[in-house]
Amino acid sequence: MSCMVLVSTYDYYLVASVALIQFAVLASFIYQVFKESRKPMDKEVERVRVNRSSTVINQLEFDAASKNRAGTSDVNESFVNINEDEVRVLSYLLNKGGDAYQAEIARELGLPKSTVSRIIRRLHDKGLITVRRVGRFSYVQITDIDYVSDIVNKSSPGKS
Repeated sequence: MSCMVLVSTYDYYLVASVALIQFAVLASFIYQVFKESRKPMDKEVERVRVNRSSTVINQLEFDAASKNRAGTSDVNESFVNINEDEVRVLSYLLNKGGDAYQAEIARELGLPKSTVSRIIRRLHDKGLITVRRVGRFSYVQITDIDYVSDIVNKSSPGKS
């Protein structure tokens, strides 16, 4: 009888050990899947930051910058239609090096996401920025930093 108790205790520890090993393997697998799912976004953002001067055209990129900029010959013509919130967004992008996520812009400027979305759409339509989907996020990038910097500098003194 004491032998039976010893075997059943041994079986209990064996089953518990196998269950813990399976749990550890499953947790490791879930971690790896989560880690891999975040990699493309990180690689894409890094590629964009490193390769800022190239014209990478992604299927989801809304790139009408050259079409919209072709008709504007002077900075004064472009910034006539730029309002204060658009200048704030452009200034924020310039301070961040020319690119940022749309959600980050909304959070840092204290504006509603819907307002920032409309501002981004207007700036995109004017050809001042491009918007690219990176995963489920919108990545905003200035098309020509010098041009946008001139617009912001010329519109800022008039607003003060």
